[in-house]
Amino acid sequence: MDWIAGILELSGSWFVGSKNKIGFVCNIIGCSIWIYVALHTKVYGLLVVVVPAILVNLRNYIKWTKEGDKNESKVV
Repeated sequence: MDWIAGILELSGSWFVGSKNKIGFVCNIIGCSIWIYVALHTKVYGLLVVVVPAILVNLRNYIKWTKEGDKNESKVV
């Protein structure tokens, strides 16, 4: 599972760097898998990183969506 989470996190960063919002979704899914791994392996310190990371990715996805809506209305 940790390999899948790592691949999703790296893919998410790649997509965000390419200005593609799907990267935030990849990161959120990856962080969710990290939560499972942390709880399953009892590595609770990992939760200190991944739980806030989910919130940051949600925030950024929402901001990008709102910004995209503003840009689309300017074009029309």
